Amino acid sequence: MSTNTLNTLYKSKLILLLISSFLSKGAAASEKIFNEIGTGLSEKGIYIDFIKNSDSKNTFGIRVNYLPEDFFTHQDIYIDDTNVKAEYFGIGMLYQYYLFPKESRSNFYLQANADISTFKLSHNIDLTKETYTDGNVQVTCSACGILTIQTDPDKVHIIPTISLGYQYKNTPNFKTNISLGLQYIDLGSLENFTNTQYNLPHYVQTRVDDWVQESQNKVDKYSEFQPSINVGFSYVF
Repeated sequence: MSTNTLNTLYKSKLILLLISSFLSKGAAASEKIFNEIGTGLSEKGIYIDFIKNSDSKNTFGIRVNYLPEDFFTHQDIYIDDTNVKAEYFGIGMLYQYYLFPKESRSNFYLQANADISTFKLSHNIDLTKETYTDGNVQVTCSACGILTIQTDPDKVHIIPTISLGYQYKNTPNFKTNISLGLQYIDLGSLENFTNTQYNLPHYVQTRVDDWVQESQNKVDKYSEFQPSINVGFSYVF
């Protein structure tokens, strides 16, 4: 078993132990830490909510979003025939205000949340399969490797989101939740590197600079306000 697999299993076990600890403490105490737990899918991947019902119409909570790079919903994103990979992790505060009494079987709610997150959008170009012009000669570069163009994966982002949601009580404790809203994301500047230790020939570097600039131009054309959609379930205990 690889080191990465062991680390992933260890982290998963630790998260489960923490969740179990929170829930057990809440059940034993007169005042529960969390009254509700939810999960589902969004454009940011998988989310988990830990919600505290403060009164009849207001709820507060913590949301964790995680999108692994090979997640099935984001595997086949193509821009100009290039596969774009996405990876995301965020944790933040969640607030919901219900428009009708909580006892209603069907309800609408306003939701506001803000993620402190890191993410990476990237795509690769195999430089060994490209043809370049050096003077009047068409050449290839078998030692140039793979070019990666990506957003900065180490940059920390704050992503606020405002949504309108609909909730349906399947049972008194089990709910279906759907929300649609708007979020603010600043993708920032792109970086690039190759998987080879050699400096690129000038005619290859010129093409690389063009590809990076074209990618940056595409990023700059996207609005910083993007739609957000969430579909999931929650359970009150």
